Amino acid sequence: MKSNLVLILTFCLVFLIPSELVEGKPSQIGSSGLYEVSNGVSLYAEIQGVPNSLPTVVFISGYGDSSSIWSKVQPEIAKHTLTVSYDRAGLGLSGETNKDKTTKQQVKELHKLLRKANIPGPYLLVGHSIGGLNVRAFADRYNNEVAGAVLIDSSHENQEAAIMATLPPEFIDLYKSQFSAEGDYAEVMKSFSFVAKIRSHDALRHIPLTVISATEHGMGLEMEVIWAELQEDLAALSDKANHITVEGSGHYVHLESAELVVAEIHSLLRD
Repeated sequence: MKSNLVLILTFCLVFLIPSELVEGKPSQIGSSGLYEVSNGVSLYAEIQGVPNSLPTVVFISGYGDSSSIWSKVQPEIAKHTLTVSYDRAGLGLSGETNKDKTTKQQVKELHKLLRKANIPGPYLLVGHSIGGLNVRAFADRYNNEVAGAVLIDSSHENQEAAIMATLPPEFIDLYKSQFSAEGDYAEVMKSFSFVAKIRSHDALRHIPLTVISATEHGMGLEMEVIWAELQEDLAALSDKANHITVEGSGHYVHLESAELVVAEIHSLLRD
């Protein structure tokens, strides 16, 4: 009787432990929740789907956006394979950090998160906006773990110089001041500089790549033309690239044209 009571109490204690504090066993895929990636820093991962022979799809949000931004896309992809979206430090359900919030640091933390949650590769990386910089940096640092990449209206290492050149001088300070959710403008510029530096490594050259570009950013005709040229340059990063321009779409293509984004991810998965 005593042994049965101990078993019952043990079961109850396990059941009552919040899921966000439980890490997967070595052979077990983790569940959605918080995972410690460095001393005192925990990141939230939204894990959907089940692993199979297809790559795991990892979603990387744009500047200041939480994992919920993928709510129209991730559930659809999760019907076919394992998927992960996550909140970078200081966003959504993730904790704050005293470390920098640059692409270089964020990529290390993402990789640690995938390891802590027992998320198997290879990975198909899907990045929006500045998340595209992180896709490229991840592919550079962990190249043998990357099966493909999708860049959704991705940032380009030369875009800020172009924006500064086309913005009226009286708007420059206002533009820079909007960068406050994940470090300031100076820290963001470190990420652009880092990706420019590693470009010569040609990490995406032989990796299947889909570039999805928007056409309406509210930045004026001159900048729209430059943006289109920068998007073409991103497509040139791979010999296995497919470039799709979504006419009339704003920057958040995965919200405005979710079905198209889902279809393009499916296409890469099938290849």
